[in-house]
Amino acid sequence: MGNMERVPALTKEHKTKKRGRSIIKTLGWFFLFGLCVLIFLRSPLSKIDIITIRGNEMIQESEISEKSGIKKGDSYFSIDAEEIKLVLETIPEIREAEVTREFPGHVFIDIKEHRHVAFMMEHNNKIVPVLENGIRLENRLWNDRVIDKPILREWEDDALLPKLCEELMKLEPLVLHAISEIEPARLEDPQRLVLYMKDGYEVHTSVRHFAKNMSWYPSFVANLKQEGKEKGMIMLLDGKWFIPYDNLEDKGVGKPE
Repeated sequence: MGNMERVPALTKEHKTKKRGRSIIKTLGWFFLFGLCVLIFLRSPLSKIDIITIRGNEMIQESEISEKSGIKKGDSYFSIDAEEIKLVLETIPEIREAEVTREFPGHVFIDIKEHRHVAFMMEHNNKIVPVLENGIRLENRLWNDRVIDKPILREWEDDALLPKLCEELMKLEPLVLHAISEIEPARLEDPQRLVLYMKDGYEVHTSVRHFAKNMSWYPSFVANLKQEGKEKGMIMLLDGKWFIPYDNLEDKGVGKPE
């Protein structure tokens, strides 16, 4: 025990020097990290290089891109995805938008549109699409594009339009594509409709239970054609019956043009 040497205690000066070197080392690491961040932020890796827009059909990519405010060369980290989503969803055709990022520099904009279920023929022969929620896109001319949905003619009851669009959404694609034009029947019942079909038949039905009544159309027509009855009015209401155009002429009514 007596031969053991005592370890000299660290002097105050030695402790101070050690603490100082530790602080300098820490500051050095912070400086190096900051320098790396600065270099990265100024490098192409921190910029948006690719913008991919998916899911749009009615809306042009250029319009979505402009509305989003995202441009190539913008900072990858400055994008507020939630704010851009809310801005894009102000476009009437867009039901839902989602903005995501993939490092490095890739931004995705995914769009879900409201379906267009009909077209409105305006008084000046302007054709505008009508969405599933009944909104008419007055700012979207469609005259130079494919007409793949029924055309609504002489439609004046805007309050009834959303209900009709809701019913059109329920139709089987085969039945929907068989309808050429729809117009009001001009009767006391404002819900009564006249449909002109692509296969030459004329259907009288109602907005009330429209989809349910029209679900009878394929089988009803198949039976008529088997019987050789190819021209006339099909009544799809609470009851279902057929009136040949010849019968109307015999009664002096005359068939539609």
